[in-house]
Order: sequence, then C-alpha cells, then structure tokens
Amino acid sequence: MQSAHEAARQKLITNKEKRKAYYDKDTEECEIQVGQNVLLLDETVRRGRSKKLSRQYIGLYEVLGIDGVNVTIKRGRTTQKVHVNRVRPFY
Repeated sequence: MQSAHEAARQKLITNKEKRKAYYDKDTEECEIQVGQNVLLLDETVRRGRSKKLSRQYIGLYEVLGIDGVNVTIKRGRTTQKVHVNRVRPFY
C-alpha cells in the first residue's frame, strides 16, 4: 500500500515538473530597467464606451525602481507601484 502511494507521489512530481517546463517555454519575460519609459495597462471601462474600442495601454511613464515583481513608476507628480505584468516597454 505504501509503495503504491509513493509511486503515485513520484508520478505527480514528475508531471508537475513537465507542466512547468512547458509553461516556462511559452512565457515572455520582458526586462524592464530603471529609467526606461513604459506604458501602463488601462483596466478601467468607462461608462458608455466599449472596452473593445478603447485604448489598451495609457501614458508614457518612467520607471523609478524595481522591487521583485513590482515596478515603481512616476505618474504625474506621484509614484505608483504596479505589478510587472501591467507594464509594457515603450519603443
């Protein structure tokens, strides 16, 4: 009985590693540096407007700092901390 549980546990671990390898192969990692200009994802839907026809990204903001998966941007006179998935580099 214990050997069956151990075999099942090992099978789950190997399948988890395979799924992670497939996922990591398809992910895109954008490298954002301090001082770079970025665009911010606009998640608001204004009343009376279609989300489909609205701009997806807003602004042109400067990166002030990076803290793990969070990025601090300068938004007007204030600073805002957002997740790295919400910003895209501006070319």
